[in-house]
Amino acid sequence: MRKLFWTVFLRTAAVFLAFWALMAGVISFRSLDAREASLRAEIRETLDWNLMNCQLVLEGTAAAVEKPALLADRMPACSPAAGSMGVFRIYDLDGTELARSPLTSGYFSLPGTGVYDYFLHFDPVLTDDEQLALARLLRADKDLCAFYGAEGGLYGEGDVDRPGLYGEVTGVVEHNVVYPQKLVYYFADGPLTLLDTDSAYFEGKTLTTLAFDAARLQSPLIWSDDPPELALQLFRQAQARVDSLVGSRGPSAHWVGAVEGGAGYAHCGIVAPYDNLISAYGAAYPPLRLATHGLGLLYGSTFFFALLLAVLVARSQSRSLQRERDLTNAVAHELKTPLALVRSYAEGLSEDIAPEKREEYLSVIVEESDRMAALVGSLLDLSRLESGRARFQPVPVELDQVVRDVLRPLERPARKKGITLSPTLEPCTLSGDREQLTRLVGNLASNALRHCAPGGEVRFLLRVEKGSALLRVENDGDPIPPEVLPRLFEPFYKADPARTRTQGGTGLGLALVREITALHGGRCGADPLASGAAFWCAFPICQAPDSMV
Repeated sequence: MRKLFWTVFLRTAAVFLAFWALMAGVISFRSLDAREASLRAEIRETLDWNLMNCQLVLEGTAAAVEKPALLADRMPACSPAAGSMGVFRIYDLDGTELARSPLTSGYFSLPGTGVYDYFLHFDPVLTDDEQLALARLLRADKDLCAFYGAEGGLYGEGDVDRPGLYGEVTGVVEHNVVYPQKLVYYFADGPLTLLDTDSAYFEGKTLTTLAFDAARLQSPLIWSDDPPELALQLFRQAQARVDSLVGSRGPSAHWVGAVEGGAGYAHCGIVAPYDNLISAYGAAYPPLRLATHGLGLLYGSTFFFALLLAVLVARSQSRSLQRERDLTNAVAHELKTPLALVRSYAEGLSEDIAPEKREEYLSVIVEESDRMAALVGSLLDLSRLESGRARFQPVPVELDQVVRDVLRPLERPARKKGITLSPTLEPCTLSGDREQLTRLVGNLASNALRHCAPGGEVRFLLRVEKGSALLRVENDGDPIPPEVLPRLFEPFYKADPARTRTQGGTGLGLALVREITALHGGRCGADPLASGAAFWCAFPICQAPDSMV
């Protein structure tokens, strides 16, 4: 049984998981459409915000040499959803680049000034590996992205969660921009070095050290929902898309371009109302990650449900297959003996035997043929009942009279065995098929007589209670273990495997009782007695069941 279950389960699980994969694919595809639309909207909104801030810088009073750093600070990259990255650039109408989104940047204020008027540009200095190292340090403690010194700084010692003393940056200073070679925060418990690079950028250049009392650092590698390695990869891919669009010649006020792809896109052109600027922006994202982000719980729960459903279906199918196998084996076993007898006696008839034995041989052949015909007929009836193809013509039926009609021809064989038939019947009329109910009562009576001990009693009880007709048949005899009683309604099941065919019956009587009861909308069962067993059927009599053919 276990081997059969696993065989069925593997086949069933393959079907259910294939269906699950198909549904997961449909959900992911629909999710990708929605997330792509949301991503484009957020990147366009960020672009509008960046252009507005850049316009304010261009129209502001800052010195011309200071504006490039201010513009770059107002062009941050964005990571609107896990697995995505957007970068931005602006050009003047001649195609000269004014600013682009930095990967890592920052700004700081000189002691006592209270103004963030110096900017940190890391990108020309750091390699990708150094960018990742700095990002990992800041991701591990995001409080380090904002530093406030207590000594003459912007805030008092009690105004920040982690006050420092002061900070120092060493690097190349150009106007209001510092390209940092070393960056250190000083705290009361000692210095913390965030950056100390030996980049070739600084060869032959003069290094200057500046102290600061407040600083801010920012990078999409820090705040992205993705690992820094993936965020860096997406940043570079988005940059490459913009590069492929604008080319080496730079953009022009006379054209608008776009590049669309399966894992990103890029656009370039003038965006109203900023008609003195040319904007370019690009986005990159792995479609699969973008589509499936946030759906892990849904995928996991539906995957578990698919497996659970496969287990339940496999259990049901394996039981059904096992039942069919058991039924086939039982039918083969039940037919084997009568077929052997028929063949044996037929061979005897073909020989030169005494005339007085011919009648005996023919009688055995007819008897065994009738037995096989009864078995086959019962099997066909059971199949029709189980498949819902049995004839069912409900009419008012007096169940008490059906019981009396069934018992009348059984009285003589019962007396021969010394068995007493004791009917206690209340008048009861229900809507049902008389022929089927007659068979049901006959099967219950035959089963009780077959297993009743000689000199015992078979009791037929019929009463009406709570809108149901309860028919109960009890017989004296050997007690039956309670655990096997429910299985007595299975075809060919034997509570005592040693029981032989000499007791008669096809082994399908109680199985037919179960199906006929279900056909009438009722239920049946068996109860153990101190001596013998009781079989009962309950039928609804409040309303007639639907007509079926």
